[in-house]
Amino acid sequence: MARTLMDEGYSVPQITYALQINRTYGYSLLKQEQPKKREKTDEASLRQKILELCGEFPTNGYLRIRVWLKKRFQLQVNGKRVYRMMKELNVLVKTKRFEAKRKKQPGKIPVVRSNEHFQVDMTKFWCGRDGWGYLFAVIDAFDREIVGYSFSRFCRTKKLLMAVNQFELPFS
Repeated sequence: MARTLMDEGYSVPQITYALQINRTYGYSLLKQEQPKKREKTDEASLRQKILELCGEFPTNGYLRIRVWLKKRFQLQVNGKRVYRMMKELNVLVKTKRFEAKRKKQPGKIPVVRSNEHFQVDMTKFWCGRDGWGYLFAVIDAFDREIVGYSFSRFCRTKKLLMAVNQFELPFS
């Protein structure tokens, strides 16, 4: 009925008012339905295209290969599907995992005797009502002996230098 009225030249608001239906529903009734066809790409040809792109761009991962499939071949392919196919074809790129190097690496500076190499450390302590306190220590790298220290309520360079200047080097 709504289609007939539309063909006769009535507008959608007039039709929905006359039929006493919601305007949004009226628009949905009159909308031309176009079935959505999703073309399922051929698995073999998709595999071939993925292999071609992986040969051309060997460092690209599955997400970038998916972008290249869209750019070069106008193929809209799900990333999970590209990942699965690349895994089956054994062309996935290993990801680099960078870990923070927080541990002291021994052997960087060879130390064979005392008073040859020194390290500085700062530790923060909670001092209750007074707040934070900072302990600066100068450590001999050979025997791990504390050769100078200073304590302060404030983390200042001046206090660190006081700890460094507390000891005298034997060769100076």
